[in-house]
Order: sequence, then C-alpha cells, then structure tokens
Amino acid sequence: MPALPWYRQLWPWLLMLMPATAVVGGVITFWLATQTTDSLVVDDYYREGKAINRQLARDRVASELGLAGSLERGPDGGALLRLTAAVRGALPPEVTVRLVHATRAELDVTLALRADASGNYTAPQAKLPATGRWNVLIEDPDRGWRLTAVANGFERPLAFEAVAP
Repeated sequence: MPALPWYRQLWPWLLMLMPATAVVGGVITFWLATQTTDSLVVDDYYREGKAINRQLARDRVASELGLAGSLERGPDGGALLRLTAAVRGALPPEVTVRLVHATRAELDVTLALRADASGNYTAPQAKLPATGRWNVLIEDPDRGWRLTAVANGFERPLAFEAVAP
C-alpha cells in the first residue's frame, strides 16, 4: 500500500488548524479595532475628576431641595415625569432628561420636558427606549441640581430620590 501524500493525511490539517484560527481571529480583531470607536475612553482624566466634585455638589442641592420623582411612559407613549420637592418653588417649568446608554454613546438621548397644567413634565413626541441598561439624569436648565437612577428598560416606572453624597 503506497503512502498517501501529506495533504491527504489528517494530522497536518489538524496541526494547521490552530495557527489558522489565530490568524483569522487576529484579522477580525484588527478590523474591529479600526472600524469601531472607543467611546468609553476619556481623554482628559484630570478635567473629568474635577467635574465629579461639581456633580456631587449638584446631588447635594437636589437633596437639600428634597427632590424625588418617577419617569415612565405616558398614556400617549411619550415620556412622563412626576417630580416633587420639599421646598416650595424649587421645580422649574422645564427639565432635561438625559438617557445615557451604559456602553454605546451613539444611543444616548436628551429630552426636554415641560411642565403641564397638572404639574407633570411631559414630552409626547419623546419615546423612551424599550430595552437596555440606561443611566438616567434629570436636571434643571441651569444645571443647579440633578437626580440620577439606573434603568433596565422602561417597562415599569423608574423612581428617583435625591441622596446626599
């Protein structure tokens, strides 16, 4: 029985499988690295660190005002925000709601909600995302205070309560 040529043997192909897999994986990794953005990487760490102190001060102001609320889908499918404050006159006529996606900056959404006659803040044209993990920030137009919460979708109302840092 004559010996089979090498390319008809099983062992050379099995030995070449692992290096070939590594090459394909390297090409895919290179393509991903060149085609996607690094949105989670911050360029100026010092400036971001200083900004944290300002954010904590805004949290303290919200706590002093006794702010609390909930965000949900309204009957029309738009965003509905109910806010309460322990300090009279602390609620502005308009608030900004920022929905920041946990990993993909291109999905971030900013909503401007206006107070209606019943005191609720609404934006009928603004749709809340159905799924995903979101960091939700509510702030006044002057950026003097903020409320934060984390949402895993908006099937249920999301509660906010100011907590002093």
